[in-house]
Amino acid sequence: MKLQVFKLNNSFHITKEHSNFYNKNGFIVFRNAFSKKEMRELDQSISSFSDKGWHNIMNPDRAEFLIGQSIEKISKIKNFNARINFIEKAINTASFYRSYLVSKRVKRILEKLIKKKFVGLMTQVIFKHANTKFAKLGWVPHQDNSYAKMKNHSYVTTNLFIHKATKKNGCLYLFPETHKKGLVNFKKYYSYHAKIGQKPGNRVDMMLTDKNKVDLEVQAGDYLIMNGNLVHGSYVNKSKKNSRHLLSFNYGVKGEYFFPGKTAKRKAINF
Repeated sequence: MKLQVFKLNNSFHITKEHSNFYNKNGFIVFRNAFSKKEMRELDQSISSFSDKGWHNIMNPDRAEFLIGQSIEKISKIKNFNARINFIEKAINTASFYRSYLVSKRVKRILEKLIKKKFVGLMTQVIFKHANTKFAKLGWVPHQDNSYAKMKNHSYVTTNLFIHKATKKNGCLYLFPETHKKGLVNFKKYYSYHAKIGQKPGNRVDMMLTDKNKVDLEVQAGDYLIMNGNLVHGSYVNKSKKNSRHLLSFNYGVKGEYFFPGKTAKRKAINF
């Protein structure tokens, strides 16, 4: 299947064609749903919190998570005022990211596309920064809902692409229509805590072939909305100069049970 992308007008109008495509395939990509300026601002605000290896950052919309993942960096700041400034920056950055998680734009797109009410559950930045050790982590085929364990197709992942994504610099790959099988059996494995040499992601118990795989080669500012049961993974970043940063914002149908998780600590955020 060749990747098909859709354009949104200025009012973010969702059509029946959009909904039909999403329901059939388990995902949809909207071209230039966010501006290049927004991408730069989001990237610049979070990059100062990355570590030397550019590891993923969990829940950048929560100040306690940003600070908790920056303890080593904070400990190296000897000046008291500089340390306070860093913490204030973490608080401001978290607020900035939260504004995107619960934006009116996202609310309109999700609710018109899927025709249900949603709450925000968690966010994550996945860097795959060129020439860093964590760029070498390629995710195996998995279902995001294997972590949240929501029923009735209630878990939705959205990815906002900071950079142009290609197979060479570590784009996602998807298996259309696999969401129709629901949450399948899987073997638990490392994800956020994966180390170099490991391939992160819970292993799905399902026969998959490259013939049915779609490489998600997209532009900066493109917006992926994906059913939480859709099987997908990602390639390693083999590029020496092109990074592939993306933001993963996850949602659940309002009122439905979800598993919080020991690391993600998902919680319902109304918008």
